[in-house]
Amino acid sequence: MSEQTESAAPGSGGRPGEAGASRRPGEPGEPGEPGKARRTRPGPLWFAVLGGVIAWSLHIVFAWSVVELTCVDGGGLIGGIPVVVFAAVATGLPAVVAVAALVVDLLLWRRDPPEPPGRKSDRVRFMLQIGFWLDVFSVLMILMGGLAVVMLPPCVQT
Repeated sequence: MSEQTESAAPGSGGRPGEAGASRRPGEPGEPGEPGKARRTRPGPLWFAVLGGVIAWSLHIVFAWSVVELTCVDGGGLIGGIPVVVFAAVATGLPAVVAVAALVVDLLLWRRDPPEPPGRKSDRVRFMLQIGFWLDVFSVLMILMGGLAVVMLPPCVQT
């Protein structure tokens, strides 16, 4: 068959004569294929960049604000739960989310290659670098904030 008459299957998304032309457009390459560029999906990318910071924000709201509200009530309980237990849960859940964002960031970073070379690849790499440091910072701040909530008495006036 000549090159002029050879064509890809309709709806295959491939170019004529391309191996693996049956793959749908935008579908990532096979995991075991080295050197194949794969598209980075926006959901995991944005989770890797912002997941830790959002978790840290929620930690600040729930672990600090709610603990301080117990001082008004004077009981040291939040809905019948001791402050220390509430602080552990309000620290543990955001910490798990922030660590998950860090793991997703590292997994996306290790993909080889993450995108075809160009501006989009540079942007993805930049976002992953920023996301890595934001996630590391968020995990540390959540853990340190949790220690402060547990170690400092919540209703002491200075």
